[in-house]
Amino acid sequence: MIFTAAGGSLSYLINGLGVAGLPAYSTGYLNWFQWILLAGCSIPMAVVGAKTAHLLPAKQLKYIFIIVMFYMGLKMTGLFAYLGLPI
Repeated sequence: MIFTAAGGSLSYLINGLGVAGLPAYSTGYLNWFQWILLAGCSIPMAVVGAKTAHLLPAKQLKYIFIIVMFYMGLKMTGLFAYLGLPI
């Protein structure tokens, strides 16, 4: 995954060089401010998620995962937008 991410990032950097109108703190199509915000939130929350996973019983984790996957499936099919639900 790291090689795919590095290759994609490099191509966005190269293809975006010299493009006018990009936001501040951008190198090519890479916005470093957004990257810091994303990494700064996702890394600590991954630690919280791992600790929570070790505290909950396996059966409860399985049901939470089923609920999340069911929700994401409905979200991806557009059911909530079709029904006009702001979920």
